[in-house]
Amino acid sequence: MLNLQTIHKPKTLDQALRLAREPDTAFTAGGTGLISEKRRAVRAVIDLSALDLAFIETRGEDIFIGATTTLATVADSPLLREIADGVVAQAAHRTHANILRNQATAVGTILSEPDGIFSVALSALDARLTLATLKDSRVENGDVSLTDLFAQRGTRLPNSIITEITIPASALARRGVIETVARTPRDKAIVSVCAALEMERGVVRAGAIALGGVAETAWRARDVEREMLNQGLSDDVIRRAAMAAPSGLNPRGDFRGSAEYRIEMARVLTARALREVAK
Repeated sequence: MLNLQTIHKPKTLDQALRLAREPDTAFTAGGTGLISEKRRAVRAVIDLSALDLAFIETRGEDIFIGATTTLATVADSPLLREIADGVVAQAAHRTHANILRNQATAVGTILSEPDGIFSVALSALDARLTLATLKDSRVENGDVSLTDLFAQRGTRLPNSIITEITIPASALARRGVIETVARTPRDKAIVSVCAALEMERGVVRAGAIALGGVAETAWRARDVEREMLNQGLSDDVIRRAAMAAPSGLNPRGDFRGSAEYRIEMARVLTARALREVAK
């Protein structure tokens, strides 16, 4: 059970950031993460739903997803269904059942499921996050890659608000594929892989491979990316790339899959995703 005593609903970022300085306080929008985590130390929440952070829009050539945009909105967005073969929309749809997709928010999902399929898809598209921070009584905005945010979460997030996700123009035209393995089709993925590659006449010119279920957060498989760069996706290249997928990983096993199983599935799903991109 939660020990909530106060719910704040600020109308400006300035107000929200000032409230965040109070002890035992947490941000919420959809509330799914807060409820599932059962954080008894939280005595006050800051509801971000009045801050106008629910949107999907283009600015210049980049696409922006507001922090409190629901997964249902992301999954149904015609714009997001068109880019990178729709991997972001697919990932949003596969993260939760319908009733929770209408509640769970984009940034809330990233923070509560950092190794989940939604985080994996965004990582493969080189997504960046905008952080609002209060400095000298003024709100200042900075941006950080999703990968760096996960690595620096303990220092970057306290007293900051993630306001939006940016999918850069450079990733929009990539071929995108998501592959997963789960106990049943409706279960959450045990291991997931998203390949998002820029192809030119069958040759990989840029792109990323991200894995989920093999580390604490979405994992960029840099060794795989190096194996593929400026190569055609021949059977030999795919084999070498897949073998490199678990490089640097030491996953934790649990009742859903042992560490050895997760490593093997990282290889299998990477190969499967690359073959799909190569078609």
